[in-house]
Amino acid sequence: MIIYDLKTMQACSLKENTVVALGTFDGCHAGHASVLLNAFYKAKELKVKSVVYTFDTSKIKGQTLIMTLEEKIKALQKFGIDYVAVEELEQVRNLSGEEFASNVLFGSLNAVFATCGFNYRFGRGASCTAQDLALIFKNNGGSVQISEEILYDGVPVSSTLIRSKIEKGEIESILPYSRPYSVYAMVEKGKGLGGKHGIATVNQQIPVGKVVPKHGVYITECEIGEDVYPSVTNIGYRPTTDGENSFLNMETHILGYFGNLYHSYVRVNFYKYLREEKRFSDFEELKCQIERDKKEALEYFGQA
Repeated sequence: MIIYDLKTMQACSLKENTVVALGTFDGCHAGHASVLLNAFYKAKELKVKSVVYTFDTSKIKGQTLIMTLEEKIKALQKFGIDYVAVEELEQVRNLSGEEFASNVLFGSLNAVFATCGFNYRFGRGASCTAQDLALIFKNNGGSVQISEEILYDGVPVSSTLIRSKIEKGEIESILPYSRPYSVYAMVEKGKGLGGKHGIATVNQQIPVGKVVPKHGVYITECEIGEDVYPSVTNIGYRPTTDGENSFLNMETHILGYFGNLYHSYVRVNFYKYLREEKRFSDFEELKCQIERDKKEALEYFGQA
């Protein structure tokens, strides 16, 4: 386990009592927010520190992620949490529920109170429930606050639901209960074809392990330092310019930005699926379509 002070992002150890928020928190959606805010406010009430205990899910085979570990930690900072404890699942997989609570929660994290979701599971084979956790804490002089299930349009909000919607291109539908899906990655040097035709783009690769949105064109916005710009992003194989020699790429045209971003890290937030990727007869036809896409993006953000 590595414990980070979220104010300094330095590794540290915990010497004082804490309120612990438990969960994977992939996506930090509305259900997660309930657990995190409960921990934040309870820690203030008890005058102790708050800590999130979570896993590095990128190490779990076959798991696709909404957020990388770095993105998740940055999101947790915004909830006012003091510390985050990142565990390797293999380190606790074989512990019984009682052993996990004794060794990790009461031992390493000095927990006097915990918050979790209604469907939280722990212990060997995920055999213990949130109610089991509450009983363990009660027997050790502490308490647990369990968040209720959150529904949107009658459907339970979950990371699984959000991943499915991202894969289907239903990006806009997750916004009422989740932060926008985003990609934070380094800008790589492309062929420069867009720049020659007045529609320069930044090229990025979606980090390995992250869920990949449905291929096509999206209304997005780009975070460059402290500034935010409307943009249009294509995820796909660039059939017009690359033909058969293509590979999956994320290419973004940023509206109103004219600097050189090579080797810089840029965050792209996704807001709406516009259209499928298609092959155009020539670059001029592609350029005309991009102009229409840009107009839609400006209208979406109220800047037309």
